[in-house]
Amino acid sequence: MKTKDIKILLVDDEPDILEIVSYNLSAEGYEVFTAKNGVEGVAKAKKKQPHLIIMDVMMPEMDGYEVLEQMAL
Repeated sequence: MKTKDIKILLVDDEPDILEIVSYNLSAEGYEVFTAKNGVEGVAKAKKKQPHLIIMDVMMPEMDGYEVLEQMAL
């Protein structure tokens, strides 16, 4: 699998973190999607089917552990 074929989802409520990490991963050739909270993260994960999810644990609305529980269903 080539780098450009690998989809990564970033989930974090801090816009600066999303921007920095997304920029660096994109510069390496990965396809990057972002979500600014857990609810959006669950929806994007179901729609995009990423190979890797990098996620903050402490977020409003739905924390990282709740997101994992939702994705396991």
